[in-house]
Amino acid sequence: VINNDLIVRGSTAIGFDAVNGESFGFDTLRLKENNLRIKFMDTSNSASFPTNDWQLTANDSGNGGANKFSIDDIDGGRTPFTIEASAPSNSVYVDDGGRVGLGTATPVVELHVVSGDSPTLRIEQDGSSGFTPQTWDVAGNETNFFVRDATNGSPMPFRIRPSAPQKSIYIDTDGDVGLGTASPSASLHVRR
Repeated sequence: VINNDLIVRGSTAIGFDAVNGESFGFDTLRLKENNLRIKFMDTSNSASFPTNDWQLTANDSGNGGANKFSIDDIDGGRTPFTIEASAPSNSVYVDDGGRVGLGTATPVVELHVVSGDSPTLRIEQDGSSGFTPQTWDVAGNETNFFVRDATNGSPMPFRIRPSAPQKSIYIDTDGDVGLGTASPSASLHVRR
């Protein structure tokens, strides 16, 4: 127990597996043992102050568990964020403009997804709110942009081929649909 400020001019190793003569390299703080956890215990006792406890967890503690890094909501009993070991570089990347890259360190729009084959966004209603489960995929590749009904055998009810002409499908503010025109003058206006 140190009843004062503590200043360490050098590196620190903490844990049951830290050894005398530890070679730190560039490490300033090293935690060294199995079952590594850093717990943030908020001891606020006023009703108006937040009191939730959080934890940084390195790896599961059981035999055969996951190699992962997590942020745990201790009071809520949840783990809202996890990174598994061997995840590819730039799996999630937030740049200085707030753009998010999935698979890229150079996102050029708000959400930029990069994959070597058919980058896909899955939209899944899991039934947890009492509604029938349903899963849709929105994806694109060299042959088409498509919506896939993953729940019912993966048919693709909607497709757009690369190089489709401008205004192939256009829905106006009044609900008129133009095929080949951006100025439909009827409920369905086709121009060739």
